[in-house]
Amino acid sequence: MLKLYGLINSMIEPICNCFVDHYPEGETKIYPYAEIRFSNTLPNNSFSDNSLLEIDIWNDKSTDIRDIEGITDSINLALNRLQVNNEYFNVSINKNTPYRLALADPEIHIQRRQLRYVATVYYK
Repeated sequence: MLKLYGLINSMIEPICNCFVDHYPEGETKIYPYAEIRFSNTLPNNSFSDNSLLEIDIWNDKSTDIRDIEGITDSINLALNRLQVNNEYFNVSINKNTPYRLALADPEIHIQRRQLRYVATVYYK
């Protein structure tokens, strides 16, 4: 699973800072950033697993949604229908339903979006 996290991180990091599970504690947050996590993994068949990939995107631009929407679009373009076959696994990433959500944050100036995908992984 660590190799899969590394693959997703390498796809998102050129777009914005990316962290696994949560922003590092004790560090001052620098926006925008993304957090990735695999919340559930279910067996697909005897050869593969389906993992639910969730990506939270955070920004602090208050009422200007252009930045966060642009970042969300770029991440979706990089990940949707991604297929990778390497020495560790064969993975296919596709949008889940619903795949794009606008989430409210208790802090009024923080914007948040979430992308959801299903990653079908055949481990070698």
